[in-house]
Amino acid sequence: MKRITTIIMFVMTLGLIGCSGPAGSPGITENEILIGNVQDLSGPMKELGKIIPAGSNLYFDHVNNNGGVHGRKIRMLVEDAQYNPQKTVVAVKKLIEKEQVFCLYNVIGTSPAEAVRPLLAESEIPLIAPATQSGTMSDMSRPAAEYIFHTDTGYDIQSGILIDYAKGMDKNAVIGVIYQDDDYGENVIKGVEESEAEMGITVQKESFQRGATDFAGQVMNLMKGGCTHVIIAGIVKEPIIIMKTASAMGFSPQFMGISPTMDHRVALAAGPAGEGFIAANFAQLWNSDYDVPKLYRELCERAEVPEAMMGMYHYYGFSTAIVLVEGLKRAGKNPTRKKLIRGMETFNNWDGAGTQPLTYNRNDHAGAESVILVQILDGVQTTITDWLK
Repeated sequence: MKRITTIIMFVMTLGLIGCSGPAGSPGITENEILIGNVQDLSGPMKELGKIIPAGSNLYFDHVNNNGGVHGRKIRMLVEDAQYNPQKTVVAVKKLIEKEQVFCLYNVIGTSPAEAVRPLLAESEIPLIAPATQSGTMSDMSRPAAEYIFHTDTGYDIQSGILIDYAKGMDKNAVIGVIYQDDDYGENVIKGVEESEAEMGITVQKESFQRGATDFAGQVMNLMKGGCTHVIIAGIVKEPIIIMKTASAMGFSPQFMGISPTMDHRVALAAGPAGEGFIAANFAQLWNSDYDVPKLYRELCERAEVPEAMMGMYHYYGFSTAIVLVEGLKRAGKNPTRKKLIRGMETFNNWDGAGTQPLTYNRNDHAGAESVILVQILDGVQTTITDWLK
């Protein structure tokens, strides 16, 4: 009888170890946390696809060199999906099923991030800081919303703020928007239409296909429409080409941009055509005197990061990595995907990532709802407002 009791206790002990130990969670070992990222490494945004994870790894290396998270070092696998929703689905399936990552992180692009919702729900795997500022990411009525934690102010909110600002500059402003014709642009137009209804105005809308490089037709239409203020909903190359095209045509409205256009390379490449360009930004400037930007620059110097790489997108990878690490800390010493979700939902006005303060709970995964505006003045990006809602 004693022998049987001993065997039963041994089996129960093994069961408990299997349920609570590191082996019970995909991507977790005694020494490592494996996370999965999907970027564009060879498509239309390949430059950003290399810069963003480089910024993330800058912070992960810093954490790993200081003991990791509860003794575990973070390792990030990056898959190339070429900014393509279908390829993103394949990449995410690989990360979840073959690589057995603990969680997903970033996943660049609105349409690609939207495309993986069924996989999140099926695997019950969290996606922290999708690399898109679409407000759809934090819409809790959408499928798999409980697994997504957004760090950025939605495009719909941003477009409303920019329209408000334009009308504050000139009550008679004639506003146009040139937008990428996909999920990104759809979320921008949602905010535009809300402002139209609220203000009783009409905004001229001109679309372009993802990856476009010729904007002469759209610029000509905005010029014919008499637009005095034009919002650009693109990434980096689009505002550069659009403003140079407008300058060549003798068209000089007040150009404004949704936050993906807030990159210092826009000022460098657009030259005189970009002078005065105003863009929304959801975070502190990377070269400002706040604590996190200072740490960022210190680590860049220590790691000998090329100056050309430093900037908004590299800093974006860095700051969102801070958010993920904080969530991993809150998941505890024996993390599971559910514990990561619950840990993220304890953020309450948390301001440790060099962004605006972030708040999450079970009913709200938006994180942030404000932006600051940054303007190119004498070729230099300059903050011109406090946080705006």
